[in-house]
Amino acid sequence: MRVEGRWHLFDDGILRPVVDTFVQTPEGTWQAAMLLLDAGADRTVFEARLLTVLQKLAVPADEAPELGGVGGKAACIFARTRLGFVRDDGQLVNVQGLFGVFTNLTSSDVSILGRDVTNNFDVVYSFPRREVMLLAPPHSYQIHLPS
Repeated sequence: MRVEGRWHLFDDGILRPVVDTFVQTPEGTWQAAMLLLDAGADRTVFEARLLTVLQKLAVPADEAPELGGVGGKAACIFARTRLGFVRDDGQLVNVQGLFGVFTNLTSSDVSILGRDVTNNFDVVYSFPRREVMLLAPPHSYQIHLPS
């Protein structure tokens, strides 16, 4: 399985690797979401603009992990839902989990794809080739070293 990502030009003029996904709403519909590929992030966290959509799926606070980073703890809820990724054959593949949702609009203006999801894949991103891929069998990658 191969999921194609892309390099997105953000408002600050910097290209960053992203994966376009869908998040399942409480009604069972799918809402588009662009997630920044962050190899250092332990968890996937949605920007606060999705809070009103995902709040109904929130787990009780005592069942939710803490979310923190360089700036310390981040205000968030955790929602049990599914992410949908479009495979190279056009089919949607789902990853179910407990995902964070920032509760403060100033926490982040972008959703983050963390290792709770990417650990299911071989993740390849190449700035020089402008490629971003999530791979799972039967797809794989191989590195060729010069002789």
